[in-house]
Amino acid sequence: MLANLSLKNKLLFTILPLTLLVYLATILLVYQSSRASTEALAEVAVDAIVHQQAAEITAYFDSALQGVRTSADLLSRNMVDNRLTGSRSADQLLESLLHNSPQASAAWWLPAQTGDALYWLRDGQNVQPAPNEHRAALRNALGASAGERESVAPPRALPGLDRARPVILVQVPVRANGQLLGTLGLGLDAGQLQRRVAQLRPLGVGLAALTAHDTTLVAHPDPSRVGRRSVDTEADFLGDHLQAMVDAVRNGTSLTTRFVSPAIGEEVFMLAVPVVIGNTATPWSFGVALPSAAVLGGVNSLAIKMLVLGSVAVLLVGGLILSLGQAMSRPLSAVVQAIGQLASGEADLGSRLVVKGRDELATLARELNRFLGTMGELVAEINGTSQSLQQTSADLQQDSQAAGAVVDSQRDEIGQLATAMQQMAATVEEVAANAELAAQATREGDRAVAQGQATVTRLGSAIAEDAQLLGQISQLTGQLDQASQAIGVVVAVIRDIAEQTNLLALNAAIESARAGEQGRGFAVVADEVRALARRTHSSTEEVGKSIGMIQDTTRSVVAMVQKSRDTSAANVANAHEAGLALHRITEMIGQVRDMSQQIATATEQQAATSEQLSHSLVSIASSAQSASQGTHQVQQRSQHLRALAGSLNGLVSRFRL
Repeated sequence: MLANLSLKNKLLFTILPLTLLVYLATILLVYQSSRASTEALAEVAVDAIVHQQAAEITAYFDSALQGVRTSADLLSRNMVDNRLTGSRSADQLLESLLHNSPQASAAWWLPAQTGDALYWLRDGQNVQPAPNEHRAALRNALGASAGERESVAPPRALPGLDRARPVILVQVPVRANGQLLGTLGLGLDAGQLQRRVAQLRPLGVGLAALTAHDTTLVAHPDPSRVGRRSVDTEADFLGDHLQAMVDAVRNGTSLTTRFVSPAIGEEVFMLAVPVVIGNTATPWSFGVALPSAAVLGGVNSLAIKMLVLGSVAVLLVGGLILSLGQAMSRPLSAVVQAIGQLASGEADLGSRLVVKGRDELATLARELNRFLGTMGELVAEINGTSQSLQQTSADLQQDSQAAGAVVDSQRDEIGQLATAMQQMAATVEEVAANAELAAQATREGDRAVAQGQATVTRLGSAIAEDAQLLGQISQLTGQLDQASQAIGVVVAVIRDIAEQTNLLALNAAIESARAGEQGRGFAVVADEVRALARRTHSSTEEVGKSIGMIQDTTRSVVAMVQKSRDTSAANVANAHEAGLALHRITEMIGQVRDMSQQIATATEQQAATSEQLSHSLVSIASSAQSASQGTHQVQQRSQHLRALAGSLNGLVSRFRL
């Protein structure tokens, strides 16, 4: 099909489609690679961010639970016969608990069996006890949320608080001698937690939500959905994945999924992780969702830009090919016309093609002009030669008589040449022996290179094992770093305990001062507790510094191990390259061995040939005697040569000079 097209169209229909296919394939490969790598990086980044934010939520609750636990322990020590000696100490504990917990709106003490509940509320910056009617309604509002272990309940309204300000119930059991005496609770401001979770936007585009164990939404980007069950509010967003999300929340497991959300009509990446709060048996769930388009937007934009640039490039290439075809066809047509005239035998050897530029076509025209000039000179020489040929043929007859004498002389020289050929045959046999020795040496070199290649292979395996061992060491140092981080968290908790102990000791000293002589002994105990708190705080600071040094050292070890691991990987690559080089040397030695073998074979053949040539020269010497007899035939043929010269003159006259 292409044979019937012009050069311009051949260029257009071959180069342009091929360029377009290569460019489209490149765009597809770049897009697929960029999409896969971007999705993997985004998934890892979102997973790390979600776990970090879930840890922040856990720390938010743990800070509140720590104060409640400390107050519950102090309250249990003030019990006499499993009852409060007076409500004053419990009120002070609740007041102090609210002052030390800015995220709390209410605090209460609820006896397990008998006794009135104690209930304190926060009003702005002020903390005060709740009225009696609110205390009486507290037990009904709490219901059966308290139990034998710590618990966290979804937001609900409490007596004395605005219904628009629901609180999250955090309750800790108070025990003495193994018996449950009551529950000490704290009501965390749900609105504050809602605002805090609403600010968590992974990668700047994601949405975060916090769900209780019973699938009640605690914090959500849409505040109107807070306090409702997920099955009632999230069906429009999750679609067929709603049940999987509900099961993950109830079972306290993680969930990672990618689906097309019916609410927004595009693909969404969602990740949910459990949030363990204190010693509760019902972990909550923290989930994050972000549109895949936000992650892959840069990849799609890059593909569109590449397509647009490719279209422009194809148009430019097409125009360039058309221009190039036209520029090539004009000088080629002139060259074809000149060659056609030469083929017809009517060419004007004095004419020349127009030469423009320095490209291949201009070079072709220039060389054709040189060819025409050379042909003109050749035809002129042939014309002159044909005229002298007739004279030469006449002289040839005379020269043939002298040729007989020359043939006799050649016969003698050929005899000498036969003797020299025998000597050359002996030399060729010696060369064959040396070639065989060279082939044997190359075989020994081949074996040595094979041993070197095996050694390099074993070295590469050993380096690879060292690199694997360094990878394991890197993992262990990473675990050590994580452990040191965990110890840092424990040190922070101990520091908080020391501060709470100091505060409690201060309160105890104030109470002992009020009690006068009866509280002097208690004042001594309070001073000892404060001294113990100071020593604990100073010890905690020293431990914190030591942990910081351990963390810095661990990071340095991780960096050094990683650097050593990279060096081992480079050594493995170098060993592999050395093995390949030895393999190539082995192949080259094999080629040299084969060539040496071929040389040996060839020299043997030359020896045989030289022997035959020696015999042939003897035969030529005998044939030279009969050559003189053929010289008379040259006279007859010289007459025929004169006739051919006349014909040559007629042919040359057809060309114009």
